[in-house]
Amino acid sequence: MSPEILQKILKAGKIASQVRREGAVKLAVPGTSALEVMDFCEKRIIQLGGQIAWAQMALNETAAHFCPDDDDKTTMKDGDVVKVDIGVHLDGYIADNAMTIEVGKTTHHKDLIKAAQNALKAAIKLVEPGRQLWELGEAQYSEAEKMGFTTVRNLCGHTIDRYKVHSGVSIPTYNNKDKTELQEDWQIAIEPFVTNGKGLIKEKHPPTIFMLEKEKGVRSPHARKILEEVRHLNGLPFTTRWLTRKLGKGATAFGLRELQQNGSVRPYAPLVEVNNGLVSQFEHSMIVGKKTTVYTRHEDDEW
Repeated sequence: MSPEILQKILKAGKIASQVRREGAVKLAVPGTSALEVMDFCEKRIIQLGGQIAWAQMALNETAAHFCPDDDDKTTMKDGDVVKVDIGVHLDGYIADNAMTIEVGKTTHHKDLIKAAQNALKAAIKLVEPGRQLWELGEAQYSEAEKMGFTTVRNLCGHTIDRYKVHSGVSIPTYNNKDKTELQEDWQIAIEPFVTNGKGLIKEKHPPTIFMLEKEKGVRSPHARKILEEVRHLNGLPFTTRWLTRKLGKGATAFGLRELQQNGSVRPYAPLVEVNNGLVSQFEHSMIVGKKTTVYTRHEDDEW
């Protein structure tokens, strides 16, 4: 890894951690609009000198993959469990991080939140070249179990590469017997999802997050305009409101339908715990080494 690439990664991490923290502070206030906070996070990434990879959130039983549409009326309520997931890149070099807060002054879910923090800390302590992946999963699961919860088994951490959020290797949240070894200079994101439910998630439509996978020929001008808007993202995710604000709702819906049907675009629907259990999440990105660099850690983070 060249010094120039390393500096881009570290800067992306610093911006991502700051925006995550600022977004969480805003979402912790009852009555706050989800839409306004996600708009704020995206603008803040740019203001701080980063490029938007994503700004997402998830409420209560939803674990991940939610972005509000322009007409979304979701507001925060006392006791809501809110996940804030921020991705920043510089020239394609990605920082991925997340945290969970409880809205308002209630502390009903402090143990659920603490369990996910502990799971992340325990896994990070093990990160070094040669460490087997099952060990990271076992560490996360054990911390959740200590506090009476379980990890979501069909969500996982992942390796990161340039313009690739999930670049091929999965970091489990339980002991899945995977003996793959961590390698020097791998970029990885560890993200335990902890729940008081069954420990599984399912998709819940409709999706508001998409990724351009393989551009194919299209017929309609609506689909062509969407491709023009998202091509420069190089496969990073985009959300519908980015398109509706430029192209309108009807054109966006029509174009996305065609792009999904021909396999150009893949939808990522919200992921919901199968028993509607509450879900907490914490995540950091890091570079594996003899001294691992956790590059999304904010000075106020305790994990």
